[in-house]
Amino acid sequence: MMRKTARSQYLTPNIQYLASFVFSFVLLVVFSGRFASKINAQTFSLNPSSATKTVGAEFTVDLNIDTAGKAVAGADVKMTFDADILEVVKVEKGDFFSEGTGVIGNGTLYIPGYFGANEPFATKTGSGKVATLTLKGKKSGSSTLAFVCTAQTNDTNIVDANAADIVNCSGTRNGTYTFSGSGESAASATTTTATPTPKIPVSGVTLPTFATFGAGVLLTIFGLAIIF
Repeated sequence: MMRKTARSQYLTPNIQYLASFVFSFVLLVVFSGRFASKINAQTFSLNPSSATKTVGAEFTVDLNIDTAGKAVAGADVKMTFDADILEVVKVEKGDFFSEGTGVIGNGTLYIPGYFGANEPFATKTGSGKVATLTLKGKKSGSSTLAFVCTAQTNDTNIVDANAADIVNCSGTRNGTYTFSGSGESAASATTTTATPTPKIPVSGVTLPTFATFGAGVLLTIFGLAIIF
């Protein structure tokens, strides 16, 4: 009896140590997986994310997407900015999606990306350019070009083949652009002759046009219907 008791006392610390090790290992695996999923989440980014320019001087900023290995069918981006300081001159389609045209509002910007009617259920994986923005400063100051992203379907989204929004809002970073210098008067002159801001498309007209583009694109179009 004495030998058995001594042996039991000898094994107990080892068992406790092993159990503690296994528990710690499980926690490490779980939290590592969660951390990795945050790092590899689907996001948008601006390049450059900051710049200092002379008032009136045009420059370009790329709007990029990273799907983090997920196949996506479409995306849309809603952004806001200080229209008194920053002007979005034009939006040019990038090479990630085959279709998409920017809609410039007064202090708002909407950019969809999707695949055309000849590829209705197409998806794409990887990273690339959704659009190139041409910007310029209207007067001295600083403006943030901010993503409106709240995990709702009426703002910034990345849509998978099942029409699920998989964007990681916390991983999407804004851009900040600062303007100063003597170009302010030239910018004012340009403003007086600027062409009118394009009207926002009426959702009742655009929705039937894109209805055959695939399930993922439908979410993008519904987002456009209530963004502005």
